[in-house]
Amino acid sequence: MDEWRIEIVREFIGNLREQPIAGDAIQGSNGAWLHPLQNIVDENRRHHKVTILCPFAWVEQSGKQTFFTGLNPSAQSFYGQYKLKMKDIANHFQNQPDVWIEVWNEPYHWNNENGYSHELWLKDQKDMVDNLRRVVGFENIILVPGNEQGQSESAILSKGDALLAGRYNLLFDLHAYEKWLINTSETGIIQRIQALKNRKCALLFGEIGVINSSGLMQTEAFLAAVDSTKTTTLAWLWNKNSSDPNALLDDVGQENNVNNNNWGSTFKRFLQH
Repeated sequence: MDEWRIEIVREFIGNLREQPIAGDAIQGSNGAWLHPLQNIVDENRRHHKVTILCPFAWVEQSGKQTFFTGLNPSAQSFYGQYKLKMKDIANHFQNQPDVWIEVWNEPYHWNNENGYSHELWLKDQKDMVDNLRRVVGFENIILVPGNEQGQSESAILSKGDALLAGRYNLLFDLHAYEKWLINTSETGIIQRIQALKNRKCALLFGEIGVINSSGLMQTEAFLAAVDSTKTTTLAWLWNKNSSDPNALLDDVGQENNVNNNNWGSTFKRFLQH
């Protein structure tokens, strides 16, 4: 990561319920080993990197894993337990300002179905943000996702002002897949980003990848647009896996350019800017 000039690391929490915050590693109910968040933060900090802690999934005692993507947060049966665990994380990291917390990964239906509305987005985001701010002394940056599984800025443009009113250190997180990479142009993407910046909405792209449910996509126009607008952008995925087109690294740790429009080299070159 140092060689690539990566400055922010967004950490996947795949078992929020059992995830250790400090202490020893444990084996979760679904068999996966979970390393303490503090250990991960310490390693990132040793290399002068900001850490974003993001909950991706919940695991029941039975081992059943429920991924957060596409879900309405407040409608989930574990929502109350989720809020308690997130407060525990905020309490632990309250004096570590290089640790940012994202409230939820990619919420709400892809096409705004399943009871979605911008009013629901605002209600949920207020509740999840205020839940963390109830921790006395927690001043860290909080990341808030867009709607449409995190890809749409429409909720932010519609209700962002209402969310920001009386709240602070909020950073909006959008994910760049189909809704940013298909049938778009550099000029159009710049206009969309500028519309958010004109509304004083602090923004980053927490994920961009070359392949998703629609297949392989082009990233050049998007990367040119975020470079032009100086918009912080993180790639999905830092992993050594030649068989995964989204992995930035191949099996031996070099740029992964296998069946992915030279994604590894493309994103490494982008970071040099």
